[in-house]
Amino acid sequence: MASLRDIKRRIRSVTNTSKITKAMQMVASAKMRRAQELALRGREYIAAIANVFEHLQETIAESSSPLMQKREQGKVLVLVINTDRGLCGGLNSNLMREVLLKAPADADYITIGGKLNAQIAKAGRNLAATYSLGDDFSDSDLKPVLDHVRDSFTDGTYREVLVAYQSFVNIMVQKPHVAPLLPITKEELLAVAGTDDMPDTDNGNFILEPNPSELLNAILPIYFSNAITQLVLEGKASEQCARMVAMKAATENAKTLIGDLTLEYNKARQAQITNELLEITTAMKAME
Repeated sequence: MASLRDIKRRIRSVTNTSKITKAMQMVASAKMRRAQELALRGREYIAAIANVFEHLQETIAESSSPLMQKREQGKVLVLVINTDRGLCGGLNSNLMREVLLKAPADADYITIGGKLNAQIAKAGRNLAATYSLGDDFSDSDLKPVLDHVRDSFTDGTYREVLVAYQSFVNIMVQKPHVAPLLPITKEELLAVAGTDDMPDTDNGNFILEPNPSELLNAILPIYFSNAITQLVLEGKASEQCARMVAMKAATENAKTLIGDLTLEYNKARQAQITNELLEITTAMKAME
């Protein structure tokens, strides 16, 4: 049995740890509300873009935008949106498992967040670049990533771009996905337009300037940039939710462990007192 001093030391250590996890839970909870708000607001912006696509369906079907060019030759680029910090449960490991299952092994990889860099390299995947974004990132912070992905696709370096990300469902559920990002397909844009809740309208009631083709070519880069931004926001919301849940579980486990250690300490202390009493009694009997 451990000594009383060792048990007290463990109780003190676990108590200090629980204070840290409780503080991290509260911080993650505050950040989670902000991240959720941004993610949900981004979905509203996607719906607004969809309303524009609703009136460009014929143009979409005939578009030759560089972002929609399909190629048969070339490598695949995979953008992995993960976290810079750990202590968020199985969020990153679940995403990595999805990447290993659905992303090609011979692709080039770039990451937003560095937590999975070592695992990607260990899996034998080529890590071409990595970027880091804070919790309150700006458009200028994300611009190097957007430029890298867009330019390397439009100049023909890559024939396809995939993105691995966490989809925010609710506080308890975040789902990892690997999905195509580029080229933007006509089916994708028409599907986006089909998700709009706006009532059907007659395209003839609208005058589009410049012409529909130029308008679509101007909107597609905005749609592409916003799509990546939205995925990053979904990832940030998922991260804070997962961290809050993980830290809450860690705090509760620490309380349970403190209770078990306290019980063990009391039993050990009681046994020590009993032994001391027996020794005194034995000594008194010996003196009679």
